[in-house]
Amino acid sequence: MQATPHTHRTEGRATILRRSLLGLVALTSLGWSGCSTQTSARYSPAAVAAMSPQAERVQPFEATELARKYVAEHADTGYLVGSGDSMLPLYRDHTVVVTRQVALADLKAGMTAVYVGESGRPVAHVLVARTSDGWIAQGVGNAFCDATPVTQENLIGVVVKAYEPSSSPMVALIGEASARTMVASLP
Repeated sequence: MQATPHTHRTEGRATILRRSLLGLVALTSLGWSGCSTQTSARYSPAAVAAMSPQAERVQPFEATELARKYVAEHADTGYLVGSGDSMLPLYRDHTVVVTRQVALADLKAGMTAVYVGESGRPVAHVLVARTSDGWIAQGVGNAFCDATPVTQENLIGVVVKAYEPSSSPMVALIGEASARTMVASLP
């Protein structure tokens, strides 16, 4: 929603009534989209369990290597490294997800879709409900649905594999570096 500056001019009753009706229609359509401003989740845990793969827990540097290997062996796939906690407990920060390109018509509620969100960056969230504008998505750990609908134009794919590093790759790099480095003590 865009904000418009408030003006102090006098408006006629017809204009106020028309704007009120448009506002009511807009608010009502939010309720029909499959998500509302209520804090309750709108996704089905059973559908997510059935349609979104659980992450396989692997060593930190194994996650991207396994994803690369999978992508090399399967057409129409790609992988991304997740960032953030919106998909907890399904996918943790740094989980590597493999996506497969699909048509919008093949999407189902409970699938984890990766799409280009409002910020222009990929978002991996669960599909909640189909609307005339596309699919409504929501992070498993989020209280609210995403503002941007998933459409054929912004859809990257659905998650078909996930690899969760057993620890943060940064922590693993630091640990590996310290194990290989001899530290001199300076008196």
